[in-house]
Amino acid sequence: MKMRKGLVIILPVLLLGVLILLKHEERTPDSTQNQPVVQISLADLGTIPDWRELDRFQNTLSRTTFLDRLQTIYTKYDSWKKWITIHSDHALILTHDTHYRLNFSSQELPVLPSKSFSKLHIALDPGHIGGDFAEMEERHLLYGDHPPIQEGSMTLATAKILQKLLTKEGARVSLIREDESPVTTASPSDFNNARLFYRTAEIRARAKLVNETLKPDLIICLHYNASGSPVPTPGQHYHALINGAYHESELAHEDERFQMLHRLLSRYSEIEVPVAAAISHQFTEEVGLPPFQYQPDHPYSVNIGDNEALWARNLLANRLYQCPVVFLEPYVMNSTEFIARYKEDPEAIYHEYANAVITGLKSYFKTNEFLFTHRRSRLPRL
Repeated sequence: MKMRKGLVIILPVLLLGVLILLKHEERTPDSTQNQPVVQISLADLGTIPDWRELDRFQNTLSRTTFLDRLQTIYTKYDSWKKWITIHSDHALILTHDTHYRLNFSSQELPVLPSKSFSKLHIALDPGHIGGDFAEMEERHLLYGDHPPIQEGSMTLATAKILQKLLTKEGARVSLIREDESPVTTASPSDFNNARLFYRTAEIRARAKLVNETLKPDLIICLHYNASGSPVPTPGQHYHALINGAYHESELAHEDERFQMLHRLLSRYSEIEVPVAAAISHQFTEEVGLPPFQYQPDHPYSVNIGDNEALWARNLLANRLYQCPVVFLEPYVMNSTEFIARYKEDPEAIYHEYANAVITGLKSYFKTNEFLFTHRRSRLPRL
């Protein structure tokens, strides 16, 4: 009897407690409700950047200089306005969770300090891998019973000749790749798409080596161009590339947006443009290769100044390497002229290439000392 009386008393109390809790939940909804879902878009194998790495550039570039370089080198259209808002004394850059504020300088910076040739550290980046990887890279051309034309093998041979020439001039020279094997420790089987191996993981591994170990003052990326024709066609050309011309689809990636701004604020273009122009003069005027022309409506390229052979494009290598980068694309590997020369004497081509680069650099240094950019900051996540 006593137990029944106890239950009669307890049950109403429990019911009252449940009602109070339900009312409380109605008044205090889950704090996660109505919160926006943050979408983070990154390039292949990219990682979220630390925007604090740009803090050292606060108050270093004027609004005028920042806008001029943003619009004439680093972008082609005004789609950048989706992520960057320009105010009178600062810019606001959209990140995945907030805005980064970049303050402009009230005055222009002086010319960058210079560095003599003999104190310069140049890294040579032989494009692609070559050897056993050439066919996978789609850089393996076979015509008749002659040895195959492999871009990765040719760039390495050219780099070794150029290394000797530069060393004789007193420069310190490093090769980013010293043989026909990848820098990355990854293998093609690690990826669903082999291109992620040789186009992405490989370049990111080279960037890690460059930024954390080599730390050069300048990188020359050596490549040989090719046309999309499945059969040999006549015609050769040349062009040089610096980083820029970020497309809307690339700026949508937070890491690429960050890396663009890092390069702009580092003032790398102040070195890249004159160095690339000096080398380009040798290829177009002395070697005799006509300038390659992108179509005016090509959305991923920007012509630099009045130089027909100098263009800006956003490539993984010239974006990730934390120093001035000049990316060379001479010759056309699958042209009838190149094939004939290669069959006769490939070494002559390598020497011609290397001599054009060293002569261009020497002509630049006759009237200029190498401008030394800001002390570089380490961007650890590549």
